Amino acid sequence: MKIHSNYTLYWRVVPSGKRVVYYYVWDENNVRRGGFSTGQKTVTAAKLYCEKLLREGTLTPNSVYQPTFADFAAGWWEWETCAYLKKRRKRYSLTQAYADNNKKNLKNQLLPYFGEMLLRKISRDDVEAWFDKLIEDDYQNTTINGYYGTLKTMLIEAVARKLIDKDPTDKMGRLINDRREIKIITHGEFKKLFVGDWRRVWEDDRISCTANKLAALTGMRASEVLGLKGGFVYEDHIYLCKQFDEYGYRDTKTKDKHNIPLPGICICTAGGISLIRKC
Repeated sequence: MKIHSNYTLYWRVVPSGKRVVYYYVWDENNVRRGGFSTGQKTVTAAKLYCEKLLREGTLTPNSVYQPTFADFAAGWWEWETCAYLKKRRKRYSLTQAYADNNKKNLKNQLLPYFGEMLLRKISRDDVEAWFDKLIEDDYQNTTINGYYGTLKTMLIEAVARKLIDKDPTDKMGRLINDRREIKIITHGEFKKLFVGDWRRVWEDDRISCTANKLAALTGMRASEVLGLKGGFVYEDHIYLCKQFDEYGYRDTKTKDKHNIPLPGICICTAGGISLIRKC
């Protein structure tokens, strides 16, 4: 039988772009196992780390499965199969849009940074460093907070499954809200778009002009305008209860149902809404 050293060190570039020293070992059946991250950035520190594990008898983590974040994340946010979503849908009304948004956050932001890390070793400092990297990359705080929400949900579930002892982000606040101010359309802008030569502005597209004018006057979302049916349009108001988007005809984002008064500039006709210049 070939004699192997206790461990072999090697470099690996992790998704964050940093070089970290990993190691692999040969078990009692002469089967190579690893690689395992030392978390160290120098060979000297990595050797000290491995020697410590060797003395403790934990160099080969064969007693307890230690998944990486990528291992844990496999199958997460899949609408039909994700165990977390199945559990939550028993108690809450979730949408596929919610799942798809978190799936996108996981794929584009979480896995590239945390994927190679052992789940149990992700620390508060790691998350803070991730925040700093995203800020350096000019992401808005509110956008980062959305990514963080996905991560925190997954870490809380890892605690519930007893994969980690504690959520490392416990009592870790979100970044300050830097959301840009949402401004309503001004009277002058409205006149340029809808009251003057609308045929030139909208290239004689009455449907686009009408839909955008309705949104400007009522504050409805684009998907709510698209989902508006004639049966919900009355002489003096609109009954808003549905939207239409890539997921089909469904409840609105807030799931609220309410009546929206129609301004005098809106006239209800048998064919739907006709937006005309107020006389």
